[in-house]
Parts: sequence; structure tokens; C-alpha cells
Amino acid sequence: MSKVVWIPAPLGIKGDLASWKSLMDKSYPNPVVGNIYLMTYENGDRVGYIFKGVHPTSGDKWWERVKEEVIETHFDEWLKNAVMGKEDSVLTSMTQALDPEIRESMESLYDEGFDEEILADFAHQMSKH
Repeated sequence: MSKVVWIPAPLGIKGDLASWKSLMDKSYPNPVVGNIYLMTYENGDRVGYIFKGVHPTSGDKWWERVKEEVIETHFDEWLKNAVMGKEDSVLTSMTQALDPEIRESMESLYDEGFDEEILADFAHQMSKH
């Protein structure tokens, strides 16, 4: 129901940098600038690293540690209220509209100016698949 943005998340911890670089080279031999690469550790923690290119000073691959930050948009708030019946809406009780994939497409339709009836029909049809 919300959007995820990636924000810098430096650790400020010193460790075995050479081993970490080796792990990143092995895991991501040909990273693309601007892409975020997720690593899931044994304890279940997910950490993202954005590839920034080649560092101008060292000439090494340049990675920045990032973390997910969830933000709620105006559409998210409106949809949640509509589904929960806090607004007079045809979307009331249509919990399928909260499915992340359906919600994302609905937001695009909402941004294009489609009305609630179209959004409700779309959510209903997509939930059948």
C-alpha cells in the first residue's frame, strides 16, 4: 500500500573491507550504475547496495549502502479510507484493491483521472486472475 524509497544508510563501522569487496565482486560481477542490489543475510536482514560506478579516487567499484524507507502517498491514504468505508465509495470493503500489484496499477489509473467506478471494476477484474 505504500511506496518504498531507498535512502543512504552508512554504518560507520570498520571491518574487513577487502573481504566485503571480494563478496560484492563475486555476487555482482557486472553491476549497472544506479541499480540497487539486495543481499539477504542468514539472520534474515536485507541490505541494499546501490552501485554508483567507479570511484574517482580509488578506481574501485563504488557502492553505497541504502535502506528501505516506506512512504505513504495521498493515493494510499485515500484508497485505505475508501476500502475501510471511511469515505462514501464504491471501493468500500474491496480489500483486493489493497493487493500491492493491483494497487500500483490502480494508482496509475487514478493519476490519469479515471473515476472510482473504473478503479473498482479494475480491482475486481484483476483479483480474478
